[in-house]
Amino acid sequence: MPHEKLPINKDVLIWARTSIGLSVDDVAHKFYNKTSKDIQEWEKGITSPTYSQLERLAHEIYKRPLAVFFFPEVPSEGSPKTEFRTLPDAVLNELPPDLIKLYRRGKLFQLYLEELYEGQKPVQPSLIDSFELNERLDFASIRRELGITIEEQAGWHSTETAFKQWRDAFEAKGVFVFKDAFKNDEYSGFCLYDEKYPVIIVNNSMPDSRQVFTLFHELAHLLFRSGGVDFRSRGVVRSFEGYYLNTEIACNRFANLFLVPQDTFDSFRFERTESYFERLADYFSVSREVILRNCFDRGFVNEQYYSEMSAKWIEQAKEHKEEGSGGNYYYSQRAYLGDKYIGLVYGKYYQNKITIDTVAEYLNVKVKNLPAFEYMVMEGGKPR
Repeated sequence: MPHEKLPINKDVLIWARTSIGLSVDDVAHKFYNKTSKDIQEWEKGITSPTYSQLERLAHEIYKRPLAVFFFPEVPSEGSPKTEFRTLPDAVLNELPPDLIKLYRRGKLFQLYLEELYEGQKPVQPSLIDSFELNERLDFASIRRELGITIEEQAGWHSTETAFKQWRDAFEAKGVFVFKDAFKNDEYSGFCLYDEKYPVIIVNNSMPDSRQVFTLFHELAHLLFRSGGVDFRSRGVVRSFEGYYLNTEIACNRFANLFLVPQDTFDSFRFERTESYFERLADYFSVSREVILRNCFDRGFVNEQYYSEMSAKWIEQAKEHKEEGSGGNYYYSQRAYLGDKYIGLVYGKYYQNKITIDTVAEYLNVKVKNLPAFEYMVMEGGKPR
């Protein structure tokens, strides 16, 4: 018996698919019992998916709010080309579908934040309001704004702790940080600029030390008032020219100089040994590569040594990444979403401002699984 046809907008179905670079065949492949003809009939309005199939399309495949498929018109929005204007067209045109899907998820988070904050800015003024990336930028002023001294940073001795502390500091100043498994090691992360709701999306598959660097690379892009991408390979950036190359160099330089202040770095006597790089990496809670880059910029090591050592350490990181991981889906969601965002969602729910269905959508957890999520990740409705 055929199911009742849903009143969804066929044009939105087409838009949702094409906006992340998927073909009809790609979508059909994700359904075990659907053909390309079935998908085409949905998009022509001849038939429609069932409600559960639409949920899967929205949340798992297209990464869109379910409600958007019932809109009378296709939403107007930006695109990777307009967001990542610091990237050459040749690079933009080759962004893989998986990254475009993550881009869409980032836009979705911005929409959720706007709804959760009811159109108001999370912080006034935000970190992005207070600073701009230029030659006169005072790193010490940003540190004071974030509330983290170099002495506190030196006490962490852990890149995992460093990421959490920096993330908390960013979010307290209006820059939300989310994580995801990119399934593509060419990209360490990206950011989406917005006057009210700037977000940074970090590749959770990267080592913690790289995730820390990505936070500050992307913060630099936001201080340029632009979205941006952190490429894992220096080879990609070397292919850039002019403005595009200068922007990436500036963002990398910002991350290096912020995480490793020059005066503190200079207080350590240079030694061309791996133990030296390890000792300073531990002190600043960064990667050995960041310390090596500072040494290269100061002329302590040549380009050949820099290239050989960084390649060696990147290979070591690949061998050790995600050892013993896999873990629990709910704990992964907590890491991806962050305590502040989860607390914000539940806070609105307890104030009766959003429904349980909306909570499930915002947290990417099925309604029936929310009690398990809350039990395993929360205590008394508040993130641990």
